[in-house]
Amino acid sequence: MTPRDATSAATPRSRFDRRSLLKGAAGIAAATTGAASKRSAFAAPAFLQGSTVVFALGQDDAPKIQPLVDEYSSANNVTIELQPNPFASLLEKLTLNLTQATGAYDIVSMDDPWMPQFAGGQFLMNLQELMDQRGMAVDEDFVPELLALGDFPAGTGLRGIPWVGNVQVFAWRTDVLEDMEIAKPETWDDVLAAAQAITDARGAEGLYGIGLRGQAGNPAATSFLPVLRGYGTDLFDENWEPQLETPEALAAMETQLALAKLAPPGVENVGHAENGINMYEGIIAQSGDIWPDQLLQIYDPELSKVVGMVDIGGEPAQEGVSPANMTGNWLLGIPEGSQNAEAALDFIVWFTAPEQQLRLLMDQNIPATRFSVLENPEAVEKLPFLPGLLAAGRNALPRPRTPYYNAVEAIYGRYVAEAIAGQISGEEALTNANTEIRDLMVREGVLAA
Repeated sequence: MTPRDATSAATPRSRFDRRSLLKGAAGIAAATTGAASKRSAFAAPAFLQGSTVVFALGQDDAPKIQPLVDEYSSANNVTIELQPNPFASLLEKLTLNLTQATGAYDIVSMDDPWMPQFAGGQFLMNLQELMDQRGMAVDEDFVPELLALGDFPAGTGLRGIPWVGNVQVFAWRTDVLEDMEIAKPETWDDVLAAAQAITDARGAEGLYGIGLRGQAGNPAATSFLPVLRGYGTDLFDENWEPQLETPEALAAMETQLALAKLAPPGVENVGHAENGINMYEGIIAQSGDIWPDQLLQIYDPELSKVVGMVDIGGEPAQEGVSPANMTGNWLLGIPEGSQNAEAALDFIVWFTAPEQQLRLLMDQNIPATRFSVLENPEAVEKLPFLPGLLAAGRNALPRPRTPYYNAVEAIYGRYVAEAIAGQISGEEALTNANTEIRDLMVREGVLAA
């Protein structure tokens, strides 16, 4: 597999908490790890009083965090103005406002593949510098591989704090595999063999051996990338040459297309939500493209037909290839144009503290980014997959850390989808995608013509 990106290496554990924010300016050392203590509006720092902080985020997240926002606002005499947007619109608005430093937003929620574009372009404030000014350091309770996603380019300073601990995992029906005496798949060959056996034996009953996403763009790309990496290659080599015209990529594509034939009918129309539904409705027995929000649904007895029947682990990998899961974290940052950086940082520190992360996990099904929350006994009792999710996070690999990843994903995600739909062959899809991606990197000055 392509060597792990430096940004996913473990970072030193230090401390970053609200108490140090409040007292750091007075020269008091950072306090022990722990969340913000509750305080009344009269006890809030003067710089917060009457502030308005504009927070751009995904539309699905806004209602989930509203109770916490209201609590913080009331306690601190601060207005937190949420500006929710659909996924595509959020990226478009952030690109416009951050690159132009318009000052329209004070806090932004960003998908981790966006960090090279925004942090790499220095469109986000250096949170490390803001914390240094207040005698603060980063809290060792954050999972280091997830925290490192906010440090881009690696070693230049933290520009994002992770608040949604999304990590892609491989999930399988333990009851189905046990009933059919199939060992847990370790390689993609194993996955394919198990999928074939399950579909052959149980397809007439409405149970299929595999689930994946075939919609063009992000869905098809995200389902294919773990297979590609599981065959020992990646989208790029260390010099940013595309690697889709390689024997490894072709083998991965052949496996992906074979798996698609064993998925429920209409795979070309399946997106994130549909793949999760297929798992918790008991329609699929395996998937290498399951995320924490879907796991929370799978373990919801009011929703799921397979509670207690699904286990998770690392993504499969062919023999001799090191397995790795994929990150999909969301991080909070402060745009360079913000006029309310102090208030924004105060909210981010409070919002990402252990108490708030635990509440978001338990009440709103938002996966945490802290050891203390993922290891919380009450949370583990309710959600037994949390140790596996933490292990996946410790072995997580981000998508290629380039500011052009969104354009790259759109290219290969389109061609993978066309191959799944039977519009072109797998080899044609890889050749076309490789050519277009290389042309893109040449236009952007990354590669020579």
